[in-house]
Amino acid sequence: MTVSSTTPKTSKLPVSTRKSTKNAVATLRSLYPRAARAFLQRDVALTHSLLLSAFSNLQPPLTSTLDPLSFHRRKWDILRITLETTLYTSGQASKSLPGSLQTILMLSPPSIIATMHGRSIQLFTPANRERPSSEFLPSQILLALALASVKLECVQVGREIVEDWLTRRSQTGYEGFKHERQVAEELEGYEKVLEVYCLHILPRLNDWEYAREFLRYENELGEDRRMVCFRSGAAVSLD
Repeated sequence: MTVSSTTPKTSKLPVSTRKSTKNAVATLRSLYPRAARAFLQRDVALTHSLLLSAFSNLQPPLTSTLDPLSFHRRKWDILRITLETTLYTSGQASKSLPGSLQTILMLSPPSIIATMHGRSIQLFTPANRERPSSEFLPSQILLALALASVKLECVQVGREIVEDWLTRRSQTGYEGFKHERQVAEELEGYEKVLEVYCLHILPRLNDWEYAREFLRYENELGEDRRMVCFRSGAAVSLD
């Protein structure tokens, strides 16, 4: 899914903060193509090094409203989740990897997903909130985590994080999304999360009946998308 790169206005921020944010955005834009290329070329050390550089420029947002770094938080967090998931499933948890990567890859699959989840919550929860909460996680991040739980074969944890997000997300809706394109993309991400949840996570837990009930009462999916899920789920249940 392509995440909108529309840059929210920063005019209400202090001049020093605007300048710092502008510099961070420029740095992140220059680093990402290198990081993506290094990942595709399986250069783990360089990918990890660029990830560290990127996250040194990424702090939690000040409020729940989108800021100029929102797009970059999502892109870089997805890359980090994808790298760690890929390394674990490929069995590359070796001593040749950077120390922080070794640490997370030595965990059990449920602990890896829980660690990724907690880290993402910390990254996306606004600084003006007392407690970190999954309600602020973009749908694209939930999708990456849900897919990781499937790949690491710990779908019970995947179920828990999706259901926690669905519960908390309903309290905020599309708060912070000021552009129609951003709302549309977040809704598209939400639909993809539900597809993974209903067609991959719940069936692996032998709970297709619950998936059917969930789809029957869910009220954001379009009717066409709902029927696709029903038909796909019926095929899954017959396998």
